[in-house]
Amino acid sequence: MKELPGTQKIDISKVFKNPFDNPRVIRRLVLEHVIVDSNIKFEGKGFICALINSRCHVGCAHCMFASNMAERKNETNTMTSERISNLMRLVSDSNTGYLLVSGGGEGFLEPDLMCQIISKSSANLTWMVTSGFWAKREWKAIQLLKRMYQVYLQGNRTQVDRRVCIRVSFDYHHVEKLAIDSKDPLRYIVNIINTFESLFSDQNGFFLQLHCIEGEEELVEDLCRKISAVELSNASLLHTNVKATESAKTLRMPSGYEFEITFAKLLLSDVAADLRDTELLDKRIKLWEKDAFVNEKGFTACQFNDDGTIGNDMLVIYDGRVAGGWQSEMPDVPINVDLDNYDSIMHKTLSDPATLATIERGLAYRFAIIDEVCTKACTRAKAVNIRDYTSLILLEEDTVKLYYSIRAIQDFFIDGRLKNKEIDNYPIELRSLIRMSKDELKVLYLSSNYDILKQFEDTEPGFSYLIQEIRIHAQTGCIKKLFIAIENEGVIPHYRLDKWRLLFKRIENDWYDIKQLSSKELDSLQEVVREIDSKLLHGRRVYDGLSMFDNYS
Repeated sequence: MKELPGTQKIDISKVFKNPFDNPRVIRRLVLEHVIVDSNIKFEGKGFICALINSRCHVGCAHCMFASNMAERKNETNTMTSERISNLMRLVSDSNTGYLLVSGGGEGFLEPDLMCQIISKSSANLTWMVTSGFWAKREWKAIQLLKRMYQVYLQGNRTQVDRRVCIRVSFDYHHVEKLAIDSKDPLRYIVNIINTFESLFSDQNGFFLQLHCIEGEEELVEDLCRKISAVELSNASLLHTNVKATESAKTLRMPSGYEFEITFAKLLLSDVAADLRDTELLDKRIKLWEKDAFVNEKGFTACQFNDDGTIGNDMLVIYDGRVAGGWQSEMPDVPINVDLDNYDSIMHKTLSDPATLATIERGLAYRFAIIDEVCTKACTRAKAVNIRDYTSLILLEEDTVKLYYSIRAIQDFFIDGRLKNKEIDNYPIELRSLIRMSKDELKVLYLSSNYDILKQFEDTEPGFSYLIQEIRIHAQTGCIKKLFIAIENEGVIPHYRLDKWRLLFKRIENDWYDIKQLSSKELDSLQEVVREIDSKLLHGRRVYDGLSMFDNYS
């Protein structure tokens, strides 16, 4: 195997202090100086998942995003019409074949935005995901679907042969929340089916699909009895090599109208999953690994097409943020559809050697490297069971970002993708790290005292004061002063307290190696969380959508 560059050891302590005590600075040097040409070519049809908003009034207990209506609608939690236009431009420029307009919230709370997407989407197939809340009254279902069909036809004038699927989440959780009559709980679903049967049964390009959860076949049987349909087992043509699903059935009604029901796993999602619960943890990890390594083949940033080409798989979030490589991005590289076009998105994505390494080598490669120094990061990223959060959770700690970046760069050199003369031109801090052995790098990482609390102190206004007060509380047991200090919402907004509460819950659930607080001080966090819950956030459900991770400057 090719050796790392350099002919003599460098005593890094004589050059500069432990770089893992100031990881953002070195990570910035990586982004500024390290250039590796990509070996992957995105020449085929791609996939985009777009989360239109983070608000939902249904409130299913199983919802992976725990969406609610606690926030008023704003440009951070809901896409604007202008942002939708930018999204549609990205769909076109990226040669996206498959657009999934999905949860995060209930997109159909914004019917104008949904119609804008249906009208303008150039994707070959666009899925519009909804709970179907709007169909409790049949006339409302007819009204909305007629409107969507009309804008679909308008869009076909410039984009022929495209298809739009109205995909309704159909499971016991949604039925329980949306049924208005306990004696006829499936009425809203039947209203949707009847509308498609009577108005759009002859339309191949505008069609219905129900999306159920594995193990709820009895609910499907109830529906079949309700509409006098028969089940036809078949593989989902829509999902072959496009979006992996567990199984599918077709229902045929007496009129001959057919529609599909697909089944997916119920993810055991929790943004503060307890890593101490080993039995539940094992179930969560198995679910995540099956989805990532079997359904997605370990290469989540790539869309593998039937014609042998590869397209890119991206995520676009309601505030405009973009993951140019789904589950492969680095959280400290800000990409936003408001500012970045497709070329800019792909440049920022592929020019980051850490992201490029994940896209080319797969998720297993990234997990194996991070597991060298931080097994907890790997465990929590899987345990959360929210695929869109994988990179954000795995790489939440700046020290982990830096370690993975350096190790990826070392492997690029071993493979001949970087040359000695290139590394010679890097700043001494970066050059020294790259020329270390893996064992030396691990020792440096593990000897650092920089932890998630220090990271929050460096980046979150007011957090250092809170930590000081927690230390005082651990010594004196007095918590009154703490809450007098932070109760002023003008000083520390509630959304920031919510973020800190989530951090403390995660610390309690063994997410991190904490070096800044003693065992006694850590024990006091439990009371602090309870007090924040009851006195400041008033029992509000933990909620953050994808906004708990601020973009880095």
